[in-house]
Amino acid sequence: MPRVRRVGIIGIGKLGAALISGLLRSSLKNRISIVASDAIRERRDWASKTFGIECLATNGDLVRNSDVVVLAVQPGDAKAVLEDVRSHLTSRHLLVSVMTGVSMGFMARTLKKDLPTIRAMPNSPCAIGEGVTAIAAGEGVSEGDLSFVKGLFEAVGVVVTVKEELLNAVTGLSGSGPGYAYLTIEAMADAGVKVGLPKDLALLLAAQTMLGSARMVLRDKEHPAKLRDAVATPSGTTVTGIYELEKAGLRAAFINAVEKATKRAEELSLR
Repeated sequence: MPRVRRVGIIGIGKLGAALISGLLRSSLKNRISIVASDAIRERRDWASKTFGIECLATNGDLVRNSDVVVLAVQPGDAKAVLEDVRSHLTSRHLLVSVMTGVSMGFMARTLKKDLPTIRAMPNSPCAIGEGVTAIAAGEGVSEGDLSFVKGLFEAVGVVVTVKEELLNAVTGLSGSGPGYAYLTIEAMADAGVKVGLPKDLALLLAAQTMLGSARMVLRDKEHPAKLRDAVATPSGTTVTGIYELEKAGLRAAFINAVEKATKRAEELSLR
């Protein structure tokens, strides 16, 4: 029987809470124990009541009671939190960071020690189990540890593995991507209202259309252009609408958005 691994999550913000919730719903729940810490007492009390887990006031206590330490704090708090846990981390720990833009090199220099470390870039739909997470493994991470961490994030969505240098690009695309998707849904719904649809109905039609289309891309594993061509009949409504979108520069706007967001992620990175 596999041993139960103790997973400690530092930070009970939106992402930390989403991960806890997903893990407790997943098939991993009987193979792990979860403990969390947060500087804000109200968050600890809420998580303890909501999830039925132990929530600690200090990060040092959490590290001492964990095998896997997940850093789910804001990048601006990275240095302080790393310094706080430095003396408590040992070679037996596996470190997992979901701190945007905080490199493994920065973590190692701040901790003044090399630990098996994995960086992860999840996105906000993890809160409903529909996220996508890119993970990058550092030196010294075993295949078993990598597989375990993949399992953690598969509890809240899809997982891909990349090299660390690609994580800023991941941030620009899927990390920031929900914002682009929400803006697109909002714009489509506004267009529906403009042509006479009630606001609530227009929003439902726009959101469900985006959801269904995305699922078809993933299910059929076809290039989006092929699926697009299947609904764009000659001289029809779809091809007319697509022409207007292309004329307005929609494709270039998305490419520019991802490029600029990636560049901004690089500017904000702690190397």
